[in-house]
Amino acid sequence: MSLRSELAEQPKVVRRLLADGWPDARECGRRLARVEHLTIAARGSSDNAATYGKYLFESLAGVVTALAAPSLVTRYQTPPAFGRGGVIGISQSGAAPDVAAVLREARAAKAATIAITNRAGSLLARSAERTFLLRAGPERAIAATKTYTATCVALALIAATLAEARGRSALSLAGLDQAMDEAEGAERPAKRLARAIGRPRQIVVLGRGFEYASALECALKVKELGRIWAEPYSSADFLHGPIALLRKGTPVLVFAARGATASDGRTTLAGLRKRGARIYAVTNDPKIAEAADDAILLERPLSEALTPITFVVVAQHLAIALARLRGLDPERPAGLSKVTRTR
Repeated sequence: MSLRSELAEQPKVVRRLLADGWPDARECGRRLARVEHLTIAARGSSDNAATYGKYLFESLAGVVTALAAPSLVTRYQTPPAFGRGGVIGISQSGAAPDVAAVLREARAAKAATIAITNRAGSLLARSAERTFLLRAGPERAIAATKTYTATCVALALIAATLAEARGRSALSLAGLDQAMDEAEGAERPAKRLARAIGRPRQIVVLGRGFEYASALECALKVKELGRIWAEPYSSADFLHGPIALLRKGTPVLVFAARGATASDGRTTLAGLRKRGARIYAVTNDPKIAEAADDAILLERPLSEALTPITFVVVAQHLAIALARLRGLDPERPAGLSKVTRTR
């Protein structure tokens, strides 16, 4: 099993979750229906998925959601008050000791606890009341691909059922499977975009709203596989200081979808252009694609809340292509292992 083959499995994994994941999601939604707040504990790629989950739970279900600081539990022994809340722990392997510790602390405080993992019977699964299994099959490549997108789909399913349980409009996942096919088939455009970006020492990666999670995960993959210093920002936060570091010719990769943030995306591109940045985009908005120096335009219709699931597949293709362009083997990223156990 190779990184590329696991990347290619993602449409099948998403279809499996859409077919089989709803019962687990409804159980989770019912358990979380009366919580006053949510906390999501995760590390690495799972933490980027947690950022996506924050946007889902707050926008769809109306539940204030925070990302956990596991060290408060494992190092400082000063956990926050989890009572009257819900805590979701995410780890594809289920072996993250600090994430499991957060769940155990929350469970002791009578909070609702849910594990999202690819391994039944794992430490994380044993630490929670309920488990949402990702059903992704073995993922052996060091860089997470299918378990990342499966986690995002799991979060979307749980958020949709939680919204329904709280009497709010549920999210429709219609069209996601076809959109995944389109994104998985974007290997050739990703190679073209990689050649346009070239071999920079650093790259800025931007996204706003739901697409902030795409920027975070893309930057991580570019660092892991391409060994390029990729800095991710919310495009709104980037304007509050970091833009001062932008120099003429700096490559900037923008994730921007049609919807509530589209006009901001176009304004951001215009501002970057004035500063002489080289602008690249992953988008489903033709106007944003036209304004960039080069872009990958996805055309399948999809809710803005779901585009991070498909856009990140393009980001995976791009990170692999950038690595190969630099003569690196994306199957063997330097200094990394599949499971990292932080405590």
